[in-house]
Amino acid sequence: MEYLLVLFHVALIWMLAVATPGANVLLTINTALNYNRKIATFSAFGVSCATLLWSFFGGSGLVILFSHFPQLFGLMKIIGGSYLLYLGIRQIYLTRKIKKLGELTDNTQVLLPSKRKVFISAFVTSILNPKTGFFVVSLFSVSMPENMSVTMILAIMLTMFSITLIWHLFLATVFSHQSAKSLYARISGIMNYITGGLFTILGIKVIAS
Repeated sequence: MEYLLVLFHVALIWMLAVATPGANVLLTINTALNYNRKIATFSAFGVSCATLLWSFFGGSGLVILFSHFPQLFGLMKIIGGSYLLYLGIRQIYLTRKIKKLGELTDNTQVLLPSKRKVFISAFVTSILNPKTGFFVVSLFSVSMPENMSVTMILAIMLTMFSITLIWHLFLATVFSHQSAKSLYARISGIMNYITGGLFTILGIKVIAS
């Protein structure tokens, strides 16, 4: 009974955490709008695999290092924030470059990134996202019993992975739909600037926090 209660608690908290708008959600939505559902699916898997690794850190107790060595968390914030800042500036730069060349959105969509590149980008964004680490620390400090079996840790990892994957696959499907892409095509320039600006703001906020 306690086993199921813990999993229910984990699932409830993690559903709220995953649905909270942030860099991971923004990345999957942006990938779906700019490319297609298949490419965005690899973004979803990248974020989910990073969540699996974070949950392993939490279950194994490695995440406690952040409590004992806050400088590690500070270093992660600087690296993660800098990466988000890079994504934002890069997005703005590419948008300006495309605008100067006078290219249409439909023409740029032909040049699809490799699935591996999308996966790695999503994984790195998520694993360096301090918000994800914060949620994991909170989750394992509030919901976990003192003595956890290996089976329970694996069940928790699978639960967090599944919830993350389902949510991001949902985002990939919805925002790669033709109606969403048609709307995006009409305001793509503005949206790309907004997306780049949001990544930039998130990066600065993470570094300064």
